Amino acid sequence: MKRQLFVIQFLGITLLAFAQPAPGDLYKEYKWFNESGDCRGALRVGGNLDYKLSGSVDNYQGNGMILPPFDIDLEKSIRAELVIEKMLCHGGTEGLRVSINGNAPVPIPAPEEIPSPQSAYAYHFNSVVAIEMEDLRQGPGNSFQFEVDTAGHWWPQNLLYGMILRIYYEPALLDKRGEIVHPVSRDTLGRVNQIRFDLSMDPPVEKIDLVGFYDGPDLEGDGIYTKWHYSYHKCQLYNHLGTLSASPFEFQWNTEWIPDQSEKVKLAAFIHRSDGFIYMSEAVEELVLERPGYAVELCKPYQRPKGWFTRNGEFSERFQIKGDLEQMEEAKMVFRTWSPGYFNGIYINDFIVFVKEGPKYAYFEHAIPIERYALKQGENILTTGKTPLYPEGMVHGVEVQWPGIMLLIKYKTSK
Repeated sequence: MKRQLFVIQFLGITLLAFAQPAPGDLYKEYKWFNESGDCRGALRVGGNLDYKLSGSVDNYQGNGMILPPFDIDLEKSIRAELVIEKMLCHGGTEGLRVSINGNAPVPIPAPEEIPSPQSAYAYHFNSVVAIEMEDLRQGPGNSFQFEVDTAGHWWPQNLLYGMILRIYYEPALLDKRGEIVHPVSRDTLGRVNQIRFDLSMDPPVEKIDLVGFYDGPDLEGDGIYTKWHYSYHKCQLYNHLGTLSASPFEFQWNTEWIPDQSEKVKLAAFIHRSDGFIYMSEAVEELVLERPGYAVELCKPYQRPKGWFTRNGEFSERFQIKGDLEQMEEAKMVFRTWSPGYFNGIYINDFIVFVKEGPKYAYFEHAIPIERYALKQGENILTTGKTPLYPEGMVHGVEVQWPGIMLLIKYKTSK
């Protein structure tokens, strides 16, 4: 089992930070988000509206301490990590960190794939940091404190939309853990694929989340396109293949908008048991994607601007189209924003293709159809309009999150 890792050094502490569960892992999760917070459930860290000043914080104990209702099971545990859903919010904000039970602060990093300094770019992603087991307490009573650097910034602020404490255990702790039995490794996938499981275990399964490893849109915000695709918003799983919550636990995976793949695809499942354990199944590997009659191209943006906040002006990115647009059947822009109710148009090659949708002061995911006339083979330029002043006064504008606006194009083919 291979696992990505990197080393964080902060205040003399060295920690190994792992990138989410790997196939074969066994763990439990403890989830919290600030349901009563503004911006539809955010925790503001830093600045004039810092959570320590606002009072609108769930499970707040004073002195910066949040005491979530976690009843943590450390018996036979082997390691721990914390997943923080972090949004940059105010450009230039640095140094987000968490202290658990009053111990030394642990830094919560920005995505490594974003150019330095990452705080110059709008981003929203799930940061994963390793936690020292000695910092945690068995059962309830674990506190969390957050802060950012404040020196030299007019209003430093990150928004946190949730945290998940994940405790890992040796997989051998369970005799039977479940597995995917169809498809099997080296099978060929088509447009619609049946996925079946062996779930002969006790206690029973409550639900299954399906995830895929492939080259696809980066709706997780870490700048990586080929990976296990899934993300969290307010502790709920998004952008995975699907969830099953009742027997017979069979799933139809429609690959209609999965881009054509130059490498093999993998499948795995998060199997949730009624006793609180979650098992990431062993991966079904080397799957070949073949869909006669059509192809899907993913157009990845480049030359993405810093500070993509539309109240500050127009911003542009570029993307390449390699396919034959005469054979195009459908296309759509896929991307994530914050406060898209302030959009003032998206233009592709000077054609307006979108005006606005979604809320103000909240997270949103977009999948917007695009007509053929706006596109051309080769390089295309996409521009967002400047948000004008509104009569009500304060105008926030839209934050277009990293990696920018991606395009999916479906073509008919002769093969």
